[in-house]
Amino acid sequence: MFWNILKFIFFKFDPEKAHYLSMDLLNLISKIPIFSKLFFKTFELEHELLHKQLFGLQFRNTLGLAAGFDKDGKWLHLLDKLGFGFVEVGTVTPIAQLGNDKPRLFRLKKDEAIINRMGFNNAGVDALVSRLSAFRKTNSKLIIGGILVRIS
Repeated sequence: MFWNILKFIFFKFDPEKAHYLSMDLLNLISKIPIFSKLFFKTFELEHELLHKQLFGLQFRNTLGLAAGFDKDGKWLHLLDKLGFGFVEVGTVTPIAQLGNDKPRLFRLKKDEAIINRMGFNNAGVDALVSRLSAFRKTNSKLIIGGILVRIS
């Protein structure tokens, strides 16, 4: 029921605003110790059967998140707490750009789908490298991949 209420509220917003609002709320929850512990505890699942070794990397599980959700690596700490085994950041370009004009994210409610025409909106590779360097210091086991596009 809680998730239905939350979905109802978020569907009152433009899809792109709902995306950023939801991540901002998760970020706020992560800063309040009691809420953080209770909320993120529900996403913890550690079992040796979930561990996978592939390409010389040790994955804690095979649940991943594709590029586009966290283009700039702003929410890696949250995605880690949500239990993802790997995350792909990007698409990022050498210099920051705004992406396509808004609106650029559309809900297909009947199909429970989204059409993404965001383009390559991102803060640029230097901003991403800075965030990745800071995240690396957390000693997280989250595996991070990425997509860099050079536009000529």
